[in-house]
Amino acid sequence: MNLTAPKFWKKKSFLSSIFLFFSLIYIFIYRIYLLINKEQTIGIPVICVGNAIIGGSGKTPTVIKLRKILKKKYKNIFVLTKGYKGNDKGPLLVDLKSNFRSVGDESLIHAIHGKTCVSKNRVKGAYFCKNYKSDLIIMDDGLQSKNIKKNLRFLVIDYDYGFGNNRVFPAGPLREPSKDSIDKAHAIIIIGKEGEKKFIINKPIFYAKKKIYVKKKIKKNVFAFSGLGNNENFFNAVKEKFDIKNFKSFPDHHVYKKSEIEQIISISQNEGLSILCTLKDYLKIPKEYKHQINFADLEIRFEKEKELFNFVTSKINFL
Repeated sequence: MNLTAPKFWKKKSFLSSIFLFFSLIYIFIYRIYLLINKEQTIGIPVICVGNAIIGGSGKTPTVIKLRKILKKKYKNIFVLTKGYKGNDKGPLLVDLKSNFRSVGDESLIHAIHGKTCVSKNRVKGAYFCKNYKSDLIIMDDGLQSKNIKKNLRFLVIDYDYGFGNNRVFPAGPLREPSKDSIDKAHAIIIIGKEGEKKFIINKPIFYAKKKIYVKKKIKKNVFAFSGLGNNENFFNAVKEKFDIKNFKSFPDHHVYKKSEIEQIISISQNEGLSILCTLKDYLKIPKEYKHQINFADLEIRFEKEKELFNFVTSKINFL
């Protein structure tokens, strides 16, 4: 099942208040989970990049950027992910020939940039990485999980979306009370408007922005589509370089039908538009249509990259 975030998750409303009772039950069950589970020490450094909300905040491109930054010090970095929507339980090593139906779409993106392990059981996955001589594991997600001891925990926040209506699922987008996520984190990564202090948080904060890159030269006028946790972020990034004449949003991790792609191609041809989507979406497009579609690569740029590198390495060494 694909989830689309309801509109009332953005602002407190009467509709979101209706679900508050169920949110309390959700929090109660989560508290029990935290009490009965223990973290295991793996024996190599583990960095967790997580978020507070259900849906997109920029975790995956942040993990990709962190891997690039930390390659200066660590030579065998593994990204560990559960491979959301993938059928294989793992643990297994993802390669570029892997199928997104088996390992999940985000795992394939990570595999483009380096060694990637998919495992529904994070503990087994971490030991798998260790057996492959990993000297650093970066977890894509897992801030709320209590299974692996994390040496360093980052909380990623989208500047525009923030914590939504600041209510816990299902009344809002939060996986747990926002204070709990902040307390768990050693540092905060805010993706959005550099230098603007929207959040008052007594933790180290690193600011970053998203940039898109399109390798092929395409028309200025585009039909943009995406299936992300936060499609608005992608469209806003596209607007900085292109004129969006038509767009379509799909649920996060959407698997595209031929009829959907054919409709997009037909409209684009009639209106004289180039077609643009994210790499995550492009990987799931039927092969016979890929030559007609372009993808944009999302990259995170940190305001103070050197400071981030020094923070991470000193923190891991200290712990």
